[in-house]
Amino acid sequence: MSRLGALLATTALVASAALIGSQSASAAPACRVDYTIGSQWPGGFTAAAVVTNLGDPVNGWHLSWTFPGDERVTQSWNGSHTQSGARVTAVNATWNGAIATGASVSFGFNASSGSRSTPPTAFSLNGTACTGAPATTTTTTTTTTTPAPGRPMIENNHPVTREGAYGDNRFTVFRPSSPQSIDRPLPVLAFGNGACAHTNNSEVTRILTFVASKGFVVVNTGSADGSPNGVPSGSPIPSLLTDAITWAEREHTRSGAALHQRLDLTRVATAGHSCGGLEALVAAQDRRVSAAASLNSGFFADGAFGYPRSELGKLHTPALFMDGGSSDVAYANNQANHDLATVPSVLARHPQAGHVGFITGSQLVDGMTTVVQFLDMVLNDNQTAREYVLSPSGLASKPPWVTANKNF
Repeated sequence: MSRLGALLATTALVASAALIGSQSASAAPACRVDYTIGSQWPGGFTAAAVVTNLGDPVNGWHLSWTFPGDERVTQSWNGSHTQSGARVTAVNATWNGAIATGASVSFGFNASSGSRSTPPTAFSLNGTACTGAPATTTTTTTTTTTPAPGRPMIENNHPVTREGAYGDNRFTVFRPSSPQSIDRPLPVLAFGNGACAHTNNSEVTRILTFVASKGFVVVNTGSADGSPNGVPSGSPIPSLLTDAITWAEREHTRSGAALHQRLDLTRVATAGHSCGGLEALVAAQDRRVSAAASLNSGFFADGAFGYPRSELGKLHTPALFMDGGSSDVAYANNQANHDLATVPSVLARHPQAGHVGFITGSQLVDGMTTVVQFLDMVLNDNQTAREYVLSPSGLASKPPWVTANKNF
């Protein structure tokens, strides 16, 4: 089931389509839960519950629901979980227990299921049923309509600012220049460079500017001016990409930051080229990540760089595997990785791109368009992007592209 389909299936939980803009401190308990199934495959699925607090501030939370079938939570993130029969209770982590009035917190998990999972029908937060109705107050509240899924991100063309990451010269940030003017929070992409270049990112400046112009905040390894930053190059360091996500989390809460409260940290992806693609696939095992894109890369059969193909079994998110055809040194690896992946995955091949055509060649726009459309499909459940990626009339109909997909 798609993210949008899951949301539609849970409309009974959402009695109000408005977000509370301001509330009295005397508001009664109230909450809304948006439950989404991000991806589903035979025997399992990935899901998330976003809890919006419509009442008094909460300091410490537990969210409970009952599955309608045989679903069993196997892994969780942004908190812990217990399950007794079909009843599940999620409890906050040490760092996300506070939910201010009007604020949201998310809890995600993987689960097994003997059949196609359907959304639960009721949730409770700290014992209060989440009906979606705002709390009753003695003051007037202001409301704003929740924005519906918009046009595909590929149609955006925002001016882009490239700058060093605040307080951490290991990273360069590519972002829309005026994030406050964009009508919804921005998804985050952590990107690893070819050759595992951890100082100089000049080779990927064009492609990451393109991606950022579509409405992403991209955090890339390497200092903005190419100066030494204490990180060696040449071998995968996947923790750099997870550190990039952590940096984005801090920047989201830093007062005065251009990105203050402008990031959507429930929609985070990793991607990378060549050696950086290995970094992206390993970093995608982090539970904060919801999508991965491997460009001209893949785990080697002999476990080169210390990462065997068994790493693919640790993925929990949909993945895109792109290569440049038989002249691409990563061609066989990319194909094998797609074949071995157990998560929903897309294979996209441009036979004329070779190993660097998506990065510096004439296939740059085609390649990055595919990346943006894939991320828009997975992170935002944009149906136009989904048609582009998965439909026979989409990318598959654009010669000389060759595509395949599974588990969607």
